[in-house]
Amino acid sequence: MRRIILRSVAALTLAATVTVPQQATAQELPPLPQPPIPQPTIPTVQDMRKEVDRIEYEAYKALPKELQDNPAFAGSSRPAATQSGKPRTDNPNQTDKAKSQSIADDTCSNCVAITYDDGPDALTEQLLDTLKAKDAHASFMVLAPHAYAHPELLRRMKAEGHTVGNHTDTHRELDKLPANEVEAEIKSGAAAIKAATSESPRWVRPPYGATNQTVANAAKNNGQAQALWSVDTLDWKDRNSDHICAAAVDGAQAGDIILMHDIHVTTVDAAPCVIDGLRARGLEPVSLDTLIPNPEPGRQYLSR
Repeated sequence: MRRIILRSVAALTLAATVTVPQQATAQELPPLPQPPIPQPTIPTVQDMRKEVDRIEYEAYKALPKELQDNPAFAGSSRPAATQSGKPRTDNPNQTDKAKSQSIADDTCSNCVAITYDDGPDALTEQLLDTLKAKDAHASFMVLAPHAYAHPELLRRMKAEGHTVGNHTDTHRELDKLPANEVEAEIKSGAAAIKAATSESPRWVRPPYGATNQTVANAAKNNGQAQALWSVDTLDWKDRNSDHICAAAVDGAQAGDIILMHDIHVTTVDAAPCVIDGLRARGLEPVSLDTLIPNPEPGRQYLSR
């Protein structure tokens, strides 16, 4: 019995000291070839905004001609872009060049104001970059909801020497509203600008250029002059950067106010051409505050 026990102990001891060859592990095997994993392309905000703008424009072009001519259909669910043509005013004599600014600033005799409505938008940053690179200045007539959504862009506009103007709260035709609603639209737009910049605007642009004496009174009560326009690029309707540039450059004279919209890709893409084209004609793109340094509250300005 003792011998059996000793043999068992010896066998166990021997087993503990014997190294059994291990089979090759998976790590020692040559790696299998792996197919390349495609990296996803993440679109930028600007890319997505361009695609939205493209889809909106295709939908607009599919409308019957009589609806295409209605600017309310130019931006799908967005606030309707400012109406084409000349502003709708019941006092056109007030907007004559000779009456708009009694004393022109001699240092700005070759100036034109380039203005952009309905933003700020995801595209506005690109436009600001272009203006900065070109050392040019503009005016941005902003809607209250967009101003609240992008206060940092309004602060950048002010910091870089641009004019920030009021384009009201909900982009309604002010000449069709009672006085209290006109007042509310202008006050709401101004409040959004002040919330972002700590400054009240000196300019208001009535949507569609639709103004009358009631609008003039409300603008005056709020310390804002009416920024209308003398050159309309029709950029809301003709989404072609070359055409927009030509409309802005070829139609401009010293003292003019040019209307565009920074919610359209084609307009933002046209900005370098507009700036270079104006300068090639001896015109300098400036802000409204530079073109008309001392605007009279309530008054309508189509040009200087």
